[in-house]
Amino acid sequence: MHGFGALMRGEKMPRSALRKPPVDASVLEVFQRRPESGNERRITCEGPPEYILCDLDWYPSWLAHQLSRVPAGFLKVRYDENSSGASSVSTDSDFLKVFAAVNKYVCQGESCGIDEIVEHLVTHQLRVSHENGPDTVIHRRYLVFAILAWQSMLFLPSFDLYLLNGCAIDRDNQFAIHQDINQPNSGRVFDVFQMPMDLADREMAILLKGFGNLLPTRSPDLAQLASETSKEASTWLPIVPAEVNAHILSTILRVRIHWVDILALHLDYDQATRTLSFFRFPSFCVATLRSRGAIYSFASSERHSPDPRASYDEVTDILNETLLSYRLLFGQSKASRDIFRRLHRNSLELSRSGDRLLYNICALSRFEHAAVPNDRPMYYAEREFPILGERIKLLAKELKAVKPKSWKELLRDRRDTLQYWTFWLVAIIGSTSIILTFIQVVLAGLTLK
Repeated sequence: MHGFGALMRGEKMPRSALRKPPVDASVLEVFQRRPESGNERRITCEGPPEYILCDLDWYPSWLAHQLSRVPAGFLKVRYDENSSGASSVSTDSDFLKVFAAVNKYVCQGESCGIDEIVEHLVTHQLRVSHENGPDTVIHRRYLVFAILAWQSMLFLPSFDLYLLNGCAIDRDNQFAIHQDINQPNSGRVFDVFQMPMDLADREMAILLKGFGNLLPTRSPDLAQLASETSKEASTWLPIVPAEVNAHILSTILRVRIHWVDILALHLDYDQATRTLSFFRFPSFCVATLRSRGAIYSFASSERHSPDPRASYDEVTDILNETLLSYRLLFGQSKASRDIFRRLHRNSLELSRSGDRLLYNICALSRFEHAAVPNDRPMYYAEREFPILGERIKLLAKELKAVKPKSWKELLRDRRDTLQYWTFWLVAIIGSTSIILTFIQVVLAGLTLK
């Protein structure tokens, strides 16, 4: 039987073995809320289940698209049907059973490393060749790395280092993240796109931090619970939806909105190209909050580290802040809602994303959802966005520094309400004076005749 061990021995796979595994709605079971036990971390998201899975219709097709870009032999694994740790996902695909098994393992315990997950799979679930050859180790590690990427959506794995016949050619033994040539690199999220596999035995938070700031942390200068009554509140930067939104950003700052599949890039702003990235699957945030999904496996259990890494609570904050940011930048401004509807109508990729929550959260003036906080007339980055606030404050500061360069931009610029209405008042009074003066001159000329 051709399988995982044969693949890693460098044997070529027959064409029948290179079929992509089928993807169906059964993969959504990785987003099901699991019963809590004494050793599980407690992360809650209130709301009935129908709010969650009904918005995830897009995920099976999205995952199928990701798998279609992978060397087919890479996904050919064998599963021990008689294992006591059998997955609950009802599918004939061995790969999807492993997909679910990885999720089940990382979601039920403390932070772990990739090697720990591999050992669990080999011992309890995967019936593979127990060779100690380097290729076998590489493939097992990379398989888990890729599955965690697809389940967390923090990044996408790169398979540029693999041949189409499934044989590994990466002799440097690197974990690699896919770098989209159309995605500007601001330098604030990704530092590098490859990390050595030697880190597979370390906590996954350490591996993730090596790539950059994919899961940012709360500023050490910010109190754990920001309060308006604190002394620091006087220095907070107010964010008013009427002054900081997608419409103002696109018309005044000439920002280009770029929709991405990578959660880590949400609100990442590249100043050189004036490109602002938005994660296009907000329902993933809702489902992950409820299921305590794979993204939490990248949370750090270490406290007071000199190199801060996101904790479990901070991962929850990131997901909540991501959801609220759609309302701030799109939903609370009529002009911004119009911009989103136009983008949704004209972008084939966006209109076919299938995430109904994205349209509702960005295009509806009145929006209510159990997982999304209510709209506010004013936000404080330090209070509502303690982690992603730095990205929002960068946009606000860019807007504050730019001045309208044309009459058209001046007419659309409502950031300074006093200046805006003063301009219109002066314009109206001035125009009226000119018209009255012109009428007087005309009447005086007629009288002289």
